[in-house]
Amino acid sequence: SFQYGTSDNGQQAIKADIDAKEAWESMGLSNRLAIFMKAADLAAGPYRAKLNASTMIAQSKTVYQAEIDAACELIDFLRFNVQYATEIYQEQPYTHSHSTIWNKVDYRPLEGFTFAITPFNFTAIAGNLNASMAMMGNTVVWKPSLSQVYSAKVVMDIFDEAGVPPGVINMIFTDPQETADIVFAHRDFAGLHYTGSV
Repeated sequence: SFQYGTSDNGQQAIKADIDAKEAWESMGLSNRLAIFMKAADLAAGPYRAKLNASTMIAQSKTVYQAEIDAACELIDFLRFNVQYATEIYQEQPYTHSHSTIWNKVDYRPLEGFTFAITPFNFTAIAGNLNASMAMMGNTVVWKPSLSQVYSAKVVMDIFDEAGVPPGVINMIFTDPQETADIVFAHRDFAGLHYTGSV
């Protein structure tokens, strides 16, 4: 079982995001990405069976389906996203407008906190939507599907053990509409990552 959250928990998650933002975005890309590579290694190793079992229980998948979704795809998402983030940060202008002027692109996270709403049916997507925003220096309020709580908790355990600092990804189990109303009305809301249907 889990504790069903209240609107106060949504406000607390937003505050935790805002409080953690400065330290997280100033950590530097390589250090942030190293944490998520560690998460991929944990998902591939000591957490693999638990990740698959929780997906079988939470989403009624077979062991084969769970291995494809929870383990293989989440590990791939984490590792590929580290590579993609590295490539994005390396993209710079090819030319400079003048011999004394140097064109350079600085990448930085969004101003404020982000919100991830993840679906009931894929553990990998649930982990990917918040991790991809966090890799890029954003802090995240994560609202998983209430029918996917157990496997979401295992993903969060992996992130915690990998070294994602407190306040960077804040998972809440709250009423979907109430949470959306709080988040979308907040002056520091900066971005949404969502997959699902009506």
